[in-house]
Amino acid sequence: MKKAVFIFLILSFLTVNAEAQVNSHKIGLESQYGWIIAHNPELQDLASSRPISLNISSQWMRTTRKNWEACNCFHYLGLNLLVVDFQNPKELGQAWNLSGSFEPYLFRTDRWSASLSTGMGVSYLTRIYDPFENPRNTFFSAPISFLLFIAPKLSFELSHQWELQASFSYNHISNGGQSQPNRGMNYPMLGLGVVHYTRKADLPSYEKSPLPNNWSIYADLGFNTRDSDNGNRQPNFTLAGGTYRKFTGIIGLGGGIEIAKDFSLPIQESRIEAVIPGIFLENHFLFGKFDFSQRMVKYMSKPMGYQEDRAFYQRYTLNYMTGKNIRIGAGLKAHGHVAEFMDFRIGWVF
Repeated sequence: MKKAVFIFLILSFLTVNAEAQVNSHKIGLESQYGWIIAHNPELQDLASSRPISLNISSQWMRTTRKNWEACNCFHYLGLNLLVVDFQNPKELGQAWNLSGSFEPYLFRTDRWSASLSTGMGVSYLTRIYDPFENPRNTFFSAPISFLLFIAPKLSFELSHQWELQASFSYNHISNGGQSQPNRGMNYPMLGLGVVHYTRKADLPSYEKSPLPNNWSIYADLGFNTRDSDNGNRQPNFTLAGGTYRKFTGIIGLGGGIEIAKDFSLPIQESRIEAVIPGIFLENHFLFGKFDFSQRMVKYMSKPMGYQEDRAFYQRYTLNYMTGKNIRIGAGLKAHGHVAEFMDFRIGWVF
């Protein structure tokens, strides 16, 4: 633990000092207590344990207008080292999570502030599924997995350099469908901690641009590989097109269609059987160049034997505009609380 913290602090120090225009920097220490969502009856007993964790974070902010325009808000970028003890050492063990985060302010007063932290990273899991030694743990099957989280936070200023912070985080760990079983784990946590500023700058005031009246049109392509029945990994593509319009400074609503072609699925006669079209409604949280969207998708058709008891699914995507039109990101397809797979995405905004 001491070595991991030391390496994390060195990485944080190098990152902050590489940013020549960092105006504010803070270090946080937070303890958390949570619970595991049992999204399948078979997991009910295993999910009865209550995870606890310790989170160390290093976050930095630049207050230039260019950085403010990235989300029309002041925001922190950060690194997080989180050690989660699921309090079931034999079957669930621990998760060692290293992640990057993006945290914009939602509102600020003289002493109170609220923010929304989102991020992704990697998770090292000390206990995973084994058909003989650990057959009940179908949450995890790969020691290196992916982490996604979202966490609203409320902070109170104790002094110029110290804050008290409370949070509620919703966390998801899975291997993105790269190995089976892959039910993944969803675990909310309540947190309480302190934040210390090593640098703190006053925030300037910038005028927001007026909301556009037009509808934005986009297309994106998702890609990953999945295990097939013959044991080989096969490509899986998802092509989507949609439109949305901003109704507030950070919220956009829209919809569209998507078509998936999964070469890992078994077929009877023709590859056309593995084409999966769907229509969707979509909510967008828009922070300048960042777009965190949530789709509710209706299956229009699907192969025989595939998700037979499901009529809908959700797709969560996080994209970043790299230029005027191109965006890149990652997505997660899920049925309720059960993750199916993650993919990498590239898109074009017209």
